[in-house]
Amino acid sequence: MEKIKRCRKCGARLLEHEKRCPVCGTPVGLDKEVDIIKEEQIIEPEKVDEFIAADKTEQTLLKSNESAQNYWRSKKIWAVFIVLIVVTTVMRQYVINNPIKLAENDNSNTITNDYSDSKISINKNTGKYSQATNINYLGISYVNDNAVYLMMNSELLKYDRSFNNRELVLEQAVTVFSEDEQWYYYLDENNDYIRMDKKTKAEDILLKNVYYVHNLGDKVYYQNDSDGETIHCLELETNQDHKISDEVSYSIVVDEEKGRIFYINKNNELVSIALDGSDKKNLANNTNVYTYDGEYLYYINNDGLVKSDLEGQSKVIYESNNLSLVNLVEKKLVIQDKNIIYTMDLDGKDKKKLYTMDIGGSLTFEVVGDKLLVLTKGNSDSVIGYEIVGLDGKRHILDDENQPTIKGNEF
Repeated sequence: MEKIKRCRKCGARLLEHEKRCPVCGTPVGLDKEVDIIKEEQIIEPEKVDEFIAADKTEQTLLKSNESAQNYWRSKKIWAVFIVLIVVTTVMRQYVINNPIKLAENDNSNTITNDYSDSKISINKNTGKYSQATNINYLGISYVNDNAVYLMMNSELLKYDRSFNNRELVLEQAVTVFSEDEQWYYYLDENNDYIRMDKKTKAEDILLKNVYYVHNLGDKVYYQNDSDGETIHCLELETNQDHKISDEVSYSIVVDEEKGRIFYINKNNELVSIALDGSDKKNLANNTNVYTYDGEYLYYINNDGLVKSDLEGQSKVIYESNNLSLVNLVEKKLVIQDKNIIYTMDLDGKDKKKLYTMDIGGSLTFEVVGDKLLVLTKGNSDSVIGYEIVGLDGKRHILDDENQPTIKGNEF
């Protein structure tokens, strides 16, 4: 064996005393990790070509290793690597917080059997403007801190918030029900507004032949049918009644904080007036269905669902000529488009199918706390189906036992 020293750069053979490579001029011995010192046999002449090929392969591998080491020593590479880690972490958290919503087939029922007849609870009271919308179009439910009241089968029933227990409150068809510590309030089948003592069951007729009754605690706003369908206000403490507007008025909503009353007139115009009837503003035309969230009005016309501020500046947020009802569950709009119920955000985006009726018939809904009460009726049926439906698609069938026959005026 003979020890051979070679140049770390070009691989030329070096003598022991040489300080620089005679071929490329590279200093010898400055980097002991790179200079090559190896034991070699004296190469026979006929094997010189094989040796040169093997030596070149070894030099290539050494250069590759050196390049790899220099690659990971680069500050730019480490900077890019760290940025990729940060971006990946942020994107992963975004996907977790904002899962992709699958597109839904409008021809299929998106409520799966896994959600049918689920255990369900009412977790919040119905919003005051959602309840006002209920009263204007159906008005068969009432929610307070202790109970859920529903009018079913011409009976007013009281449920706990989980629908585990119920009791009969009134054995008659009533709407616009509410209560305080001493009294029940409701509109009877003759459209008389009644106050009943809870203990004695004695009844007082507060108002006769009235519609769109909104009991705000100390005041009751309503449409007086006997006075040209105009808006009146009854002071409960003093029993004083005064007329607010001379115009025919339907679907009343009162915002005492902003001092405004909204209604639909006989020309299908959405109108706003002050609490004393002054400062009249026509906000929209060609509508008879709307709701309100305290800041914006949402009404239905031939174009679809329109969002309007209180000065009448508006835009269409959902296009359809088949809408029949709109209401609000917290920060979500709920609309009925033919026999399908959709939810969407307050700008008409993030639309999701919540409920559909596959068979022929009709449906409607009312907001009950943070859920919906959905009423369905097939074309050939004599019964109404009642379901509590959450915005997550879970639903619970209410029965008496199960689907009561039509005796009242629910539709």
